[in-house]
Amino acid sequence: MNKIKCIHCGNKNIIKKGKQKNLREVKQRYYCKDCRKRFVFSWLIGKKYNVSVIINALSYYNLGNNTYQSSKLVNRQFKVKVSNSIVCVWINEFKRLCPYYKIRDKVINEYGKNIIASKLFKHNGLTYNYKYHKAKIDFLDKEFNELVKYLKRIEEDFPHEFFDINKRCSQLKMKLDGIENIDRKKSYASDLARFSVGAARNDYLRHKVIEEFMLINDVCTVAIEVPIWFWDKRWKKGICGHIDILQTRGNKIYILDYKPNAISENLSKVCSQLFFYAKGISFRTGIKLKDIRCAWFDDKDYFEFQPEKIFRKSE
Repeated sequence: MNKIKCIHCGNKNIIKKGKQKNLREVKQRYYCKDCRKRFVFSWLIGKKYNVSVIINALSYYNLGNNTYQSSKLVNRQFKVKVSNSIVCVWINEFKRLCPYYKIRDKVINEYGKNIIASKLFKHNGLTYNYKYHKAKIDFLDKEFNELVKYLKRIEEDFPHEFFDINKRCSQLKMKLDGIENIDRKKSYASDLARFSVGAARNDYLRHKVIEEFMLINDVCTVAIEVPIWFWDKRWKKGICGHIDILQTRGNKIYILDYKPNAISENLSKVCSQLFFYAKGISFRTGIKLKDIRCAWFDDKDYFEFQPEKIFRKSE
């Protein structure tokens, strides 16, 4: 037990606190008496540095810094003494979780460190930090041209007033058929969430930490906190919202929503929310619903469905 440190505060004053079960395994859950937070250790058992240091070092590196620069940045941020050789070890150790290394050199050669576009939006009293990865969207196949145009256009042409007077996707709930057949899957998204969530200083920051880690270190995630808006003729309402995570895999668009306790979500509510996100993306880009997949996930579970099938049955 004395080899294990709290992933939140780095202290050793911890006790075992039950088990965490998912589709693949049963893991020991721990409780830190100092910061009063629960956590599950997996890949990071025995690490000298807490998960925040490791995750930020990996992200700094994949944002275009070399290992020496990355070590300096985390040392300054966390008041630690990480050498560039340790950063090299982490890069190799976590390659499976951070496949971005496959395109990193190409991205740096063409874009340098200017690879993330960002814009803040304030809607309904909440702040959203919309970001997209310039290189990833430029590398997409021609079939995603309209999606690329949409993501870039948001920076310059955006109807803020639409978000102030219309319904948010998360507020709408439809009567849907077929949701009992939602696929519960093993997913790389849950692996990324499980690895990165420990870097969040509090529950409020979980979304931000997971989304940004995926945008920087994953090859599929092209944008986060993506605003979407459209007029729904059937509902006779303006509908708007922000997509947590937007991915491309093969020739499909994936709309992902991080839900801290995914298995306990109200099926009708979460499927309605994601369905309207998909409908909005389809409306804005011309991409057909059959080429879009929707999912919600946490660090343990991942649930996916095809909005086109729900759409057909609900019409």
